[in-house]
Amino acid sequence: MDRAEITTALAAIAAAPGLDELEALRVSWLGKQGRLTEQLKGLGKLAPEQRKAQGELINQDKQALLQALTERREALQAEQLNRRLAGERIDISLPGRGEVYGVRHPISRTLERITTLFGQLGYVSADGPEIE
Repeated sequence: MDRAEITTALAAIAAAPGLDELEALRVSWLGKQGRLTEQLKGLGKLAPEQRKAQGELINQDKQALLQALTERREALQAEQLNRRLAGERIDISLPGRGEVYGVRHPISRTLERITTLFGQLGYVSADGPEIE
């Protein structure tokens, strides 16, 4: 892989308009079937003295691409956050939310409704000891 391809990849990363395009670039260069990954797989076929030099070059290119991807991803995420924050407006003149102190237990509410219903039918609710 020559320097022109890496320079082109770095320029494409810097010009990526969105996170999806950036992820597609990452996969095409660093994914399982990516260009750099294929070159790393091919290192085993080279002679030992060539392998070391070629491996260093590939790793330098990989680090440069990873750094460019990280920087661009952070920039795009910051842009996205700024757009979202610019679109959200909070009206400070609105009253605040009141405090909710809680609600009655569903069984207690049901017993109260039953007592009210039977009271309307003419029954009387009496409290007292259950066992004498």
